[in-house]
Amino acid sequence: MRGIQAFEVVGRLGSVTAAAEELAVSPGAVTQQIHVLEKFLNFRLMERHGRGIRLTTWGTLYLSHVRAAMDLLRKGVQDLERARVSNHLAVSALPSLTNKWLGPLLFEWKRLNPEVNILLEGVDPEPRLDMGEADFRISYGTRRRSHHRYVHLFTDFLIPVASPHLIDRAALADPRALLKFPLLWIDWGPEFTATPTWRDWFTSVGVSVDRVRCDLTFSLSSAAIDAAAEGRGLVLAQHSLVAGTLTAGSLVRIPGRHLPLPESYFLAWNGTALDKPLGIAFRDWLTGEARRFESPAPSDAGQSAS
Repeated sequence: MRGIQAFEVVGRLGSVTAAAEELAVSPGAVTQQIHVLEKFLNFRLMERHGRGIRLTTWGTLYLSHVRAAMDLLRKGVQDLERARVSNHLAVSALPSLTNKWLGPLLFEWKRLNPEVNILLEGVDPEPRLDMGEADFRISYGTRRRSHHRYVHLFTDFLIPVASPHLIDRAALADPRALLKFPLLWIDWGPEFTATPTWRDWFTSVGVSVDRVRCDLTFSLSSAAIDAAAEGRGLVLAQHSLVAGTLTAGSLVRIPGRHLPLPESYFLAWNGTALDKPLGIAFRDWLTGEARRFESPAPSDAGQSAS
């Protein structure tokens, strides 16, 4: 590699003496390194021309490749340096979590850190963090194993909610009264561990599951929540995804038990994310905020966690 470096500098500057000055070595050392490279390649790369040197035909051909490689290495160093001092953070999460929890939460982070530029991506496939596809990723359950560095965020829980225009909370003291309303279901598909359903919730409050019907099933939690806010039916929703709408009054929590999700959310990051100016601060802030959404103890089952 030292021979390749010496050859590239001589070829670029056209002089062994000038190359020696740039490399901070003697002209003899530069010549020796090029001789080692020529022996390795079994080609003559340079030849004397008058009082100087010039590239052979083989040397001219080889120099074009060496220059391209050295330019790529220099660009790599520049990209690393830009990334290290960059205020840009790319954050990835599942679509519904992005829309209903992470997106609104990041407006607070931006208020506290207005100089940061955030790219928020709501995608289902796990990004290849160490390939630079994202700085941070919120993963669910065993998906965290796709990443090398991660920390527990929170275990969410499900609560029944509805539009205040659809139900009269005073008339819902008996959970069986919910059976007359359309029930919206959520099914994430076979890739994920099955989450609690309406049947599980009604069983937990002592209502026979034989009477629970399935009106409409959504693959996206956010779509089911939007439908409930429009008064289309009741939904058993993740607390993190409806906390904001509960506060705003677009949805109300129906009295009853909460059901924790079978797996937790985790925050993962790539190998350079924490080297960015606010990388560590972002990780610590988000993990602190996530604690507010941890599933309450069983003794708090009947209390509102909004």
